[in-house]
Amino acid sequence: MSQSSVAGEPLPAAALTVDRRRARRKAAWRRRGLVLLFMSPWLVGFTVFFLYPLVMSAYLSFNHYDLLAPPRWVGWANYHYLFWQDPQVWTAIKNTIWLIVVMVPLQIAFAFGLAVMLTRARMGVGAFRTVFYLPALAPPVAATLAFVYILNPVTGPVNVLLGHLGIQGPLWFQDPHWSKPSLVGLGLWGVGTIMIIFLAAVLDVPRQLYESAELDGANAFQRSAP
Repeated sequence: MSQSSVAGEPLPAAALTVDRRRARRKAAWRRRGLVLLFMSPWLVGFTVFFLYPLVMSAYLSFNHYDLLAPPRWVGWANYHYLFWQDPQVWTAIKNTIWLIVVMVPLQIAFAFGLAVMLTRARMGVGAFRTVFYLPALAPPVAATLAFVYILNPVTGPVNVLLGHLGIQGPLWFQDPHWSKPSLVGLGLWGVGTIMIIFLAAVLDVPRQLYESAELDGANAFQRSAP
């Protein structure tokens, strides 16, 4: 008696199951390949413009490299100089902490205030939203150059206007005491993206909840607080 006769019908059923599993695996790999194909532009951009510079920066930080000669391994010498010999690094750290403590809360508060104000507007809401969001679309370099021109201590419109009012305008970006407030003003000017997030959250609250809070005695600030 042959082996197929002894095995009977289960042998073709098992082979069919194996074929189905192989077909499912191939379909799954095709779907993964399709997903990778659609993600490939982002993956290439992420690798070339973010991951590779990040890895190379970490590697070159342990080397002496002047762009003209090949990198020469120096170990922790660069970090030793950075934290123990460079006189400007701690000043940079203090300025960064100042901006985080002052500018970030002001940006959030200013963006939330704009969002609440836009929800209270009766006319021209679309125009106001566009005007407040447009600065966020400006490239950072262009926005910085515009503020450098506006706050120019000699020919800038701000100091010219202050001069007409009899006020001596500061040096703004050229003055260590006014440079950080000037950067804060630049940061507040471009809060359109944060404003849109808060605006979406405020508009998502049903009007009945505002009316109920008002009947319960909540003031305007309590009704607008998140």
